[in-house]
Amino acid sequence: MADQQGKRDNEMVEAATTTEEQMPASKGEVPLMRSKADELGVWQSALIFKCVGLMAMTAAFCAALDGYQINLNGGIIANKGFIKQFNPSKTAVFDGKYVSAWGGIQSAGQFFGQVLLQYATEGLGRKPALLIIWVVLVASIFTESFASDWQHWLVAKLLSGMGVGMLQSTMPLYLSEIAPTQLRGFFINAYSLWFIVGQLFASVALYRLKATDPLNYKTPIYTQWAMVIPIGIVFALLPETPWWLASKGKLEKARKVLQLCNGGVEGYDIEEQIEVMTSTVRIERQTAELNKEVGSWAIFQGRNLLRFVIAGWPKITQQFVGLTVFNTFAVYFFQYAGNKNPFLVTVILSCVQLLSMILTCTLTDSIGRRPLTVYPYAITVVSVLCLGIIGCFDYTTKALGSLLIFFACLATFSTTGASAIGYAYAAEIPMQRLRARTAAWSLASSNLIGIMFSFCTPLMINHGTTKWGVKTGFFFAGTGFISVVIAWFILPEVARRTPGEIDELFERKINLRKFDKYVTDVQIRAVELHGDENAMA
Repeated sequence: MADQQGKRDNEMVEAATTTEEQMPASKGEVPLMRSKADELGVWQSALIFKCVGLMAMTAAFCAALDGYQINLNGGIIANKGFIKQFNPSKTAVFDGKYVSAWGGIQSAGQFFGQVLLQYATEGLGRKPALLIIWVVLVASIFTESFASDWQHWLVAKLLSGMGVGMLQSTMPLYLSEIAPTQLRGFFINAYSLWFIVGQLFASVALYRLKATDPLNYKTPIYTQWAMVIPIGIVFALLPETPWWLASKGKLEKARKVLQLCNGGVEGYDIEEQIEVMTSTVRIERQTAELNKEVGSWAIFQGRNLLRFVIAGWPKITQQFVGLTVFNTFAVYFFQYAGNKNPFLVTVILSCVQLLSMILTCTLTDSIGRRPLTVYPYAITVVSVLCLGIIGCFDYTTKALGSLLIFFACLATFSTTGASAIGYAYAAEIPMQRLRARTAAWSLASSNLIGIMFSFCTPLMINHGTTKWGVKTGFFFAGTGFISVVIAWFILPEVARRTPGEIDELFERKINLRKFDKYVTDVQIRAVELHGDENAMA
């Protein structure tokens, strides 16, 4: 019986036709790709889907280690004990070339991690990919714990970057495939929220250590072990996503996952959800074969190329608006600017980030992705322009020094939320069948630019004849302006849209800025079946 069920399940997913006559011909014949559960409101869904919500938040919590590790590695370069141990020139501040090398190799690690892991994410599943990430994170902490030379730290930063890059391309993907449609944005952004909480913990730890034991840099490194062990347990207990299982024809396992996640929700129709998933996957395969968008390079073919650009553009924009200045190298930037307590500044910036993420998580599914991405990035451009203007004066004075911190906080606040929504675009915009590959390559494209700026920014700030210092803000104001204008024209609104609806919007070549107003055939079909009710029976 089990074999027969498995055969029927496979037939439901694998049945793909290649002729135009077999494609849906009218609105009445559109397969079901939006369930009754998808008609619920945002807050109503939050109250009903408690089990899957707890599961998603627990998974997102694992980003706290990444945030802790990234901020620790970025801030520890101002620790006196770390400088004494790792600085070959034995000066009070690291020369830009060392900071540049560490930042560049970390971004390179992110790129390679995202590119390489996608094969496991697609072939083996989302859960095995998470376990691979855990192994890499353990390796990075092990290397940091025993590093004693600046070149050892290069290896540690490479592994750290790989772990962060892998988690960045996999966890938002996992959350988007396990969360209800109306709460995808919230849970994807929860990943960034926990990431920032981890950053805040690192900033506080370094700040307190500076006051009590300024030469101690080992203890913060060792504290990462207390986080990576429970994360391994969480990854081991998380289920595979039902969307991946359905796309591979493993429908019985998909049913079990849906039962585990949402079985306690009154009126939740598991079979209808399975039909939505299989119909979406089937239509995507039909469309791909009809348009000859198949093979290893499918993400760069036809409309998939546009979807690839959109999926990566919010994260690319964060690089062009100057993320490396007021985030990655915040301690180094303010240390060079003459601030006597750069660690305290990073604590303030982390608190600003936390506030930004709380607001973004709360509003992203109700207000939408587009306005919370384009407008905040525009504010960031103005902020870094003001940083550049301040750099033309004596910013070491108390008044201008405070103003410098203010605009850095404003840039951090506006960029944090917009950057986090970038993960939602990377996870939601691609077709389900190309989701892992598109998300990986789009985020990797952002990190390619990140590699360049991680290497160049410290040199812009303090190296050789350049030494732009705070005037570096002028450069990012220019590049940021161009990237935000492009974002205005190409970023669509996909909040509360199912994968089938998003596919239809792209295939029909709807104006990207009018996605939110368009009524899809998928919606019409759902209303025909479910009526106008907004709650499950």
